[in-house]
Amino acid sequence: MTARGFWARVVLTTVLAGALLLAVSPARPASRLPRAVALAAGASAGVLLFVGAARRAPRLPPARGSLPILVAKQGVLGLWAANEEIVWRRIVLGELLSTGALAAVAASSLGFALAHRRRQVLHLSTGACFGGVYLATGSLGACVAAHWLYNVLAGALADQPP
Repeated sequence: MTARGFWARVVLTTVLAGALLLAVSPARPASRLPRAVALAAGASAGVLLFVGAARRAPRLPPARGSLPILVAKQGVLGLWAANEEIVWRRIVLGELLSTGALAAVAASSLGFALAHRRRQVLHLSTGACFGGVYLATGSLGACVAAHWLYNVLAGALADQPP
């Protein structure tokens, strides 16, 4: 994918997620934890999910390059995670909550996995984890934190030599 194609996809996904959120008003799970506790629980879930998927402890390599590049990279990862969580958890899972929590998590996780071209079984698991975090905490921010941290750790693993 070219840089122009990547940025076009980021912008399009952000606009689509925002438009969908404005257009529909899906149900939300009950807020169960204070915001700070929910974010910490989401971050913990992201780390545990990484450990389970990668079967190794997370290790962040020393930062290479300039601070603005590092901040921009993490910002894009965060935006991407937020976009996906708005679509798959807030909208799809929220719209399906009336069918039951388990069915809503299963259907939204399946859609999330099918939307990813590679490693769909892994994405089915990660989607279920993020959906579970959303239901357990009642916080979209918690599943965004889980998703973002998981992606950061997976990206760091991909950047390490074998």
